[in-house]
Amino acid sequence: MPIPEVQLDHAFAEALENNPGFRTWLISEGRFWRHPNAALLCTEQETARKSAKHWWKHWWTRLPDGSESETDIFSVWECDGFRFAIHIENKPPHGNLSFIQAATYRRRATFMANQPRWLSYSDFETIILAPSSFIERHRECANQFDRAITYEQIARFVPLMQAALDESEKD
Repeated sequence: MPIPEVQLDHAFAEALENNPGFRTWLISEGRFWRHPNAALLCTEQETARKSAKHWWKHWWTRLPDGSESETDIFSVWECDGFRFAIHIENKPPHGNLSFIQAATYRRRATFMANQPRWLSYSDFETIILAPSSFIERHRECANQFDRAITYEQIARFVPLMQAALDESEKD
């Protein structure tokens, strides 16, 4: 049976919160590489949404056109007074991704920027997180994100990602 996406999201967020090496790797490989020691503002995110069960999950947004959507894993970071956000869409081996869903990530991140409700970040990066085979099959959609991170790349930090890959090979 496939590992549920929410379980994979949770494992990723837990590694982000508890593994400084993973945080440094994530930041160093992306557009904010100049800020490898940026602080993850998970406590501030928890405070901003007291009713939420997890600091990283269910950050829903209603865009000006009336559409609503959420970011799978939302994190805000700070370094020397500069705040940035990382918006991650996780797609497990058995997942689907539409072009509209992929394109909405950038629109949502732009809309959320500089607003206190979303911790007033001034810049952002969007990431598709998925197995390499998924990214290859959905290249046009994956290109809507700033970068792709594969399960294979982060399995050393988030072992459940390797388990999801292994499980998908059994199918």
